[in-house]
Amino acid sequence: MTERVSPGLWADRIFIGLFAAYVLIPLGITALMAFSDDNIIRFPIRGWSLRWFEEFFGNRRWLTAALNSLKIAALTACLSILLAVPAAYGLSRSRKARSRLQVLLLLPLFVPAVVLGVSVAIGFGNVTLFGHALYGSSLLVACAHTLWALPLAITVLEPSFATLDRSLVEASGDLGASPLRSFFTVSLPLVSTGLVSATLFAFITSLNEFIMALFLTTRDSQTLPVLLWLSLRSSATPQLAVAAILLAASVFTAIGLAYGWYLLRRRRKRLSAPMI
Repeated sequence: MTERVSPGLWADRIFIGLFAAYVLIPLGITALMAFSDDNIIRFPIRGWSLRWFEEFFGNRRWLTAALNSLKIAALTACLSILLAVPAAYGLSRSRKARSRLQVLLLLPLFVPAVVLGVSVAIGFGNVTLFGHALYGSSLLVACAHTLWALPLAITVLEPSFATLDRSLVEASGDLGASPLRSFFTVSLPLVSTGLVSATLFAFITSLNEFIMALFLTTRDSQTLPVLLWLSLRSSATPQLAVAAILLAASVFTAIGLAYGWYLLRRRRKRLSAPMI
């Protein structure tokens, strides 16, 4: 007897298929464009070549921009996690002011990026740190990106701390561990999945951010999205497609590594579970 598929399941399948097509078709066209032999972006493609990959990896400016993006994203992730862990832990233990604090922490997400970029540029434009100008530095861009990445990291981490088994923390205290040691040896390992997810969100947010970086970077500190935009205005060659695909590949690689870590951790927990 043939099983009948409910209309709701069909609707889910159709929605997933349309969403996948919406995301994958532009990426697929861009990926194909990276192998074009034309001197301009033109579809359909008339010839195939790897020349634009050679141009990209042979161009120091593009490589520097890619490295700047990765460096700033890594710095943003570190800053976000260092601030998000105590904030999320405090929120999970708060009762009275929890909702007001959550709204306050989410406020930067509702401020336009152009406003944040201009404000940070004006506020820190003439500031020097250890004899070096802060404007145009990777640190300033990372701090600006943290304004967006931090609320996301807290939002991901707070439920992990809220659902933490307090009895394990109390047991470590009963065994003589100080509160600080219990936090680092018991609490943090238990919320490691939330930590990895929050780090991933912060990293990808910074890697893709364009508007704030446009106001805060110089020629030497330009990120890949900024250089993409500037190059698009001057010469729209398939080299832009190469840069776009490499940027997307960086995001998917980060997601893949995080997912691989999650599967490995899940497998280890299953293997270490006692047999009944």
